[in-house]
Amino acid sequence: MALLKLNMILFLMILFTSYSLSYIPPCIKMKRLSNVPIISSWNNNSDFLYNYNSAFMPIINDSDAIALLVRVQNLSNNSKTIYDVGPSKIALSRNIDSTYLKYTYITEQDIIIDTDQEYQSIGVEDPRIVLFNNTYYLLYTALSSDSHGIWRAQLALATCQINCFTKLNWKYYGPLFPNVFWSKSGSLLIHNDTHRYLFFNDSNISIAQTKDLIHYDLSSSLLLKTRSDHFDSVLIEAGPQPLKLSDKNYLFLYNSAQYTTIPNPKPNWNLQYNLGWAILNGDNPTEILARSELPILSPELDWERCDYKSGEWSNRGLTPLVIFVEGWKKIAEDKFLVWYQGCDSTMGLAELNVYFS
Repeated sequence: MALLKLNMILFLMILFTSYSLSYIPPCIKMKRLSNVPIISSWNNNSDFLYNYNSAFMPIINDSDAIALLVRVQNLSNNSKTIYDVGPSKIALSRNIDSTYLKYTYITEQDIIIDTDQEYQSIGVEDPRIVLFNNTYYLLYTALSSDSHGIWRAQLALATCQINCFTKLNWKYYGPLFPNVFWSKSGSLLIHNDTHRYLFFNDSNISIAQTKDLIHYDLSSSLLLKTRSDHFDSVLIEAGPQPLKLSDKNYLFLYNSAQYTTIPNPKPNWNLQYNLGWAILNGDNPTEILARSELPILSPELDWERCDYKSGEWSNRGLTPLVIFVEGWKKIAEDKFLVWYQGCDSTMGLAELNVYFS
């Protein structure tokens, strides 16, 4: 019996390896659906100066209605430059047209995740949300500082079941890994009843597993690592939850950074953020079948670059040369809407199409 089991394991390993080597990746393309931001304080969409890093929140029993969980931030009380910011919070904004290009105005009353706990006293950021069995699971980064003033990031969890447009109905669970000093940016994949994965962090992408979606066990494995000779050479960070393609494998979007020499107004800033992708095996999502050689979205428009050539946006971008994705929605077979931010300041919308030959 033991020999039979060993042979079966070896057979499956050979089968998966063979499939990985023979997999032909699809062609993946993105196009912007608007040349101007869809949420921006400069377009009179918010009381907050900076509105970015939005998660897509589906609305139960209404497939056409959505909400965005938006990271919002203002300047500090004694700010001297546009980079002197106060704590960030997570607010909710709903679409008001079928194109998903217009949203409700954001005010302080729209905050759903606040800086009201010690472990997130400095700020909350980077929301990613999954709806499962009529419960929303919101993963976000909680920021605090230790007794020496050193900032700490911890991946935290909040859930909601009823009337989730108000702060009072969200339940905090606190940091997922309280003994880990730095963790952030969680992408949750509910693969089946027994295998649920969390892909997270911002240098390389780590893996944890969960049975109940509340408690998580760390793994020593990594899903993705930086590549010194590619666009993702400095860091990689999880995007939103992986989604199934027509070939039954998962498409996983990830954010990345590389060094740049493009002149920009932010002191000592020399990174450019781009969007990459990986195809995860539909039978074993911890296996990478293919990975992008080039980014599919990079800073190009003025409000995405905020560099010295960006006109008025040179004086508006909190972080120049940034494209960053945390929310998307499947709208057809191999077709997705992708919400992305520019310069840590505004939100845009793009369409992603996957083509199999």
